Amino acid sequence: MIKETARGMAVHLLTRVEVEGAYANLLLQKSILRLADSRDRQLVTLLVNGVLKHRLTLDYALRRHLSKPMSSLPHEVRAILRIGAFQLLFVDKVPPAVAVNESVELAKEFPKFTGLVNVVLRKVMEKGWDIPWPDSKREMVRYLSVRYSHPEWMIQRWLKRWGAEETEALCKTNNEPSPTWIRTNTLKISREGLMERLIGEGITVELGTRVPESLRIKDFGALDRLESFREGLFTVQDESSQLVAHVVDPKPGQLVLDACSAPGGKTTHLAQMMQNQGEILAFDVYAHKLGLIDQLAQKLGITIIQTQLGDARDLPGIRLESQDRVLVDVPCSGLGVIRRKADLRWQKEEQDLKDLPLLQLAILERAASCVKEGGTLVYSTCTTEPEENFELVKTFRSAHPEFEPVNLVDALPFTLEEPGDIQQASKGMIQLLPHRHGMDGFFLAKFCRREV
Repeated sequence: MIKETARGMAVHLLTRVEVEGAYANLLLQKSILRLADSRDRQLVTLLVNGVLKHRLTLDYALRRHLSKPMSSLPHEVRAILRIGAFQLLFVDKVPPAVAVNESVELAKEFPKFTGLVNVVLRKVMEKGWDIPWPDSKREMVRYLSVRYSHPEWMIQRWLKRWGAEETEALCKTNNEPSPTWIRTNTLKISREGLMERLIGEGITVELGTRVPESLRIKDFGALDRLESFREGLFTVQDESSQLVAHVVDPKPGQLVLDACSAPGGKTTHLAQMMQNQGEILAFDVYAHKLGLIDQLAQKLGITIIQTQLGDARDLPGIRLESQDRVLVDVPCSGLGVIRRKADLRWQKEEQDLKDLPLLQLAILERAASCVKEGGTLVYSTCTTEPEENFELVKTFRSAHPEFEPVNLVDALPFTLEEPGDIQQASKGMIQLLPHRHGMDGFFLAKFCRREV
């Protein structure tokens, strides 16, 4: 049994992800609480997320020094090798000798492979980034795939759409650490007031420039230990996700429907913008996820959200043309948030992009039927893929001419600069991309139901 040190825990978690298909972020949330030292918790998180993100690159670097395929090794030994190689290639703060020696210590639980781990990692240490990559001209797909650790099918799609330079830029961005953005709870405090509180708690804070409630934080340790967090003065939400409520633009006293509301970040933001006046019906198909919304609303001091259990394709009990604002933040492939979810790139298949639009369109059509004349409909995803975004909106519009696009140039809380973005937004849609816009990949479309 591997000892429960930080590195030992990382081996255990990575093995569970590989063997059971478990979600890394959920495993991490539960497991790191058993580690008393915050530095150990940070190291486990770094190792697990880093190995998952860079797995293909790590295996490529390791394979050169193995006489047998990785698949023939025990899962735990694979994890030990990957953790060692990740530290050697990507983590400057860990001395190379320490990375090797700690990995060898872990491998002593598997005596048959201790020598192999020692020899292979010493060769990786010796060679470093002197790796004979596939030819970037003749084997562009394979080169980008192993160099930046992305599935080949994703690379192929992006190359067709954007070409080599942009695809490489996107892959690089997907491998960068994701920044932590928070949203000020303006029902309790101003952004400037929150910034002062956080600085007083020893947090490094930057004002967001695109969303009036946003702050970027660094050097914060465990958020749940901050008094400001426990008081409900903010919640964690990426900047691109914070744009949604501003595009929906709900007013105090209105009736608002959030068709796919869990875990409640956008729902509670809508409530803030409504000054906690009116009514928000928040649907989700899973009861336990509705509990998350209720918990967040209570923490933030919000009372106007009514959680409803139900499939967004049906929205049981919601009358036709009864809502002033409707938000449809559909389940999607999530390819815009790859840098935020380390194992997501390995969980998706290209077939998902054929299956999901059927579900997304069904949800959008039912939700659209609930919009009043003169009311607003907003469709959003956290993906980069056209089947779920532009193409789906085009299909919807052709079947529903009563919904007219709303110019997003003025609806967004920041000024667009690129001509292509301005042209796109003027037609009621915008695709945000991590490597172009410096935020999570996100798609937004806004419509108004024409008054007859």
